[in-house]
Amino acid sequence: MGRVAAGVTIGRSQQDVFDFLSNPANLPGWSPAFESAEWTSADAPGAGSTYRVSARLLRSRKHGLFEITQWDRPRLFSYRMNTRAFPIERIETTIALQPADDGTRVSFDSQFELVRMLRFAEGLFARFGEKQDGRNLDVAKRILEAG
Repeated sequence: MGRVAAGVTIGRSQQDVFDFLSNPANLPGWSPAFESAEWTSADAPGAGSTYRVSARLLRSRKHGLFEITQWDRPRLFSYRMNTRAFPIERIETTIALQPADDGTRVSFDSQFELVRMLRFAEGLFARFGEKQDGRNLDVAKRILEAG
């Protein structure tokens, strides 16, 4: 199993950062791999809610369904992919938010497993993922701090 971790401090309130990052509709704005994302659950977001995404991964379009596994507003949310999207067999991500002197500290932690024939490359995939997720969080920071 591979792991990706990234973090950033954003100069906005914990509630503002949580609301922005936890809303799938905002994903395409701060994570360029995502072309679209939308809630598929009718209820207010929380544990058990689902959302659908369309993304570009390894030069092909992937569609996926994600489920919220933890929802503790405004401190933490987690989600897992309920569909397989080659080369990822499974992935679960937790985003934790803590007040900081100058805003909110965001910690992003993903654990993933690649399909069996590519598991030897999990370390390489993790290094790439950390760079990309760090860039994505920097974009989210710029968007949120711009107002």
